[in-house]
Parts: sequence; C-alpha cells; structure tokens
Amino acid sequence: MNKNNLNIPHRIKNLRESKGLSKNQLAKLAEISQSYISDLEAGKKNPTIDILDRIAKALETPLTSLISDPTSETLPSDLIQLLETAKKLSPEEREALTRYLQVRLKD
Repeated sequence: MNKNNLNIPHRIKNLRESKGLSKNQLAKLAEISQSYISDLEAGKKNPTIDILDRIAKALETPLTSLISDPTSETLPSDLIQLLETAKKLSPEEREALTRYLQVRLKD
C-alpha cells in the first residue's frame, strides 16, 4: 500500500471534524454505515473510489483532497476549519484578513 493510502483515513477524519460532523452524520450524508466510517477512519477498511467519491461529496470537498492533499494530513482540524471558512470570504475580505494578521503577527 502506498503512503498516500495510509493517510486517507486521517484526511477523512480531519475534514469531517473541520466540518463539525459526527461519524453518524457523515455516514448518513454519504449513504454508508456509521460502522464503515469508524472502520475507515481507524484504517481497517480500504474504500473503493465510489465510496471515497460519496464521502468527498458529503464533505463538500474534491475527491482529490481525500486522495492526495498533503495539507489535510499535516494541519490540525481547527486550522482546516479556519481555511474552509476563509475560502468563503470575498477577495476583499481575504485581503483585509491578511493585512490584519500581518499587523497582529508583527506585535
């Protein structure tokens, strides 16, 4: 099994937590069992592309982010949530937030 496959469970868990979803909620959205989600996050299951696609859609994220996004495996769930929130900002709001953070980090 390649290294990326080993990180899929962590990516799913991080994304699920960043969206504030329980395993049961994700299971319902993806139309799979909660026990399958639990086993998947524990690394006990090897999901098919179809299952990964359903999970990605339930998490409102591209399938590629489950398979190959390195930031999902290295960032804590609270930072992933912050990034997800920032994605929803307008370009002007992002620019203002960036300026604010730059000023705050200089202190």
